[in-house]
Amino acid sequence: MDLALFDLDKTLISDDSASLWLHWLVSQGYTPTASLQYHQQQMHPVTHYSDTPPDPDIIASYLKLTLAPMSGYHCHTVAGWVERFVHRDIMPRIYPQARQQMAWHRERGDVIALVSASGDHLVAPIARRLGFEQVFALQAEINSHPRCFTGKTTGDITFHEGSVRRLEAWLSQSGTPAFKKTYAYSDSIFDLPLLEFVDKPTVVNGCKALREHAEINGWPDLSWLRHPVRQTATS
Repeated sequence: MDLALFDLDKTLISDDSASLWLHWLVSQGYTPTASLQYHQQQMHPVTHYSDTPPDPDIIASYLKLTLAPMSGYHCHTVAGWVERFVHRDIMPRIYPQARQQMAWHRERGDVIALVSASGDHLVAPIARRLGFEQVFALQAEINSHPRCFTGKTTGDITFHEGSVRRLEAWLSQSGTPAFKKTYAYSDSIFDLPLLEFVDKPTVVNGCKALREHAEINGWPDLSWLRHPVRQTATS
């Protein structure tokens, strides 16, 4: 049995889940439009694939922004929001080729895991809808009683080297299976530590810097499309 790790944003889906979530919150009147503008400013180095990871303070600001609108809301309330959001904005954006690759791993009996720097309040429901067995995502802090979001985070951020630390911690647990091989699929240069960690890395819709790594190291370099071009039969 092997382990297959799928990045979420622009690998499994054709967009950025946290950005889509903020747009949804604005559309429902839960957060001001100015939050979107601030988000775009803070995350420009990530969305435009700069050659080095952004400053940790920038990432912290971004994460605080994505969690702030839920601060004080009960988990059940947010879960209802997320259910509608995932149905409307996430499921239609899943690449058909990603579904095929997940099916291939399932047929082999592999465990598939979803990896994202987005909050687990978003990533876990997406994973359940798609049948992922494991989730590595940003952990949103929740009060014990009542169970409400605080707007803060806990634990390691699943971004850059943090993703590898989260994975290593899980692999070292006594109940985790002993996998023969590990696979990873990602578009982002910021997932390079994860791709270098696994046995079989695959670049999907990669940025220039990541595709250069793929060429140098002989990694598969794939292009997944939301609406694949239909092939015309020829004689």
